[in-house]
Amino acid sequence: MPAPKLSVVIPAYNEADRLRLTLPQIVKHFRSKRYSKELIFVDDGSSDSTSAYIKKHAAKTNLIRLISHSKNRGKGAALRTGIIASKGKWVLFMDADLSTPLTELDRFWKYSHKYPVVIGSRKMAGAQVTRRQSFIRENLGKVFTFLTNHIATTGISDITCGFKLFQGKLARDLFTQSLLDDWSFDAEVLYLAQKYSQPIKQVPVAWQNDPRTKVNLLTDGVNSLAGLFRIRLHDLLGKYSPSPH
Repeated sequence: MPAPKLSVVIPAYNEADRLRLTLPQIVKHFRSKRYSKELIFVDDGSSDSTSAYIKKHAAKTNLIRLISHSKNRGKGAALRTGIIASKGKWVLFMDADLSTPLTELDRFWKYSHKYPVVIGSRKMAGAQVTRRQSFIRENLGKVFTFLTNHIATTGISDITCGFKLFQGKLARDLFTQSLLDDWSFDAEVLYLAQKYSQPIKQVPVAWQNDPRTKVNLLTDGVNSLAGLFRIRLHDLLGKYSPSPH
């Protein structure tokens, strides 16, 4: 079979309740698109009925592939599994809660002829944030972005927006090299893209916060900050190749 134009990779950890609302919308949206596509869900060791619910829908359509981890390994690990298994000429990763509407992808395609990486931003002029995070979460996010741009990346307005489109081969190269399993994976992958001189287009997107977030401010915040230093240490120790191309 020829490679699909797009692979959509969605990590899921105990997301059965959310997916009951969003998975039918996801399938309906991509069925309406003329281009070829595949939807890859990675169940990251869920203890609820996440896998069973995805399998139920997978039986109704050939769009869905399900990959399961035997234990919870982290969002970065789940995306690595799904993206390495993807076959698309382009790879989009997104969150199961649809905090960024799927229609935003339509605006990304016009940049794909020039940019191998197109990422959503909630912090640029033109972004539409209809439901904000709490004051503490929003400002800690700004601090993390500031620190990331001084330790790892350069000039990225929104490191952690979970809506990113990559040229397929590049995505598989970057995630094959990535080493971080936790929430700092975004910073690592964008760091690698810039290390290999891959231009990144930032696009303001519509976004709304889901208050049921699984991000723990204390533990995940500390781990993500430590992840920034691990990125530089891994590079210093030569754990990333000089170039994936």
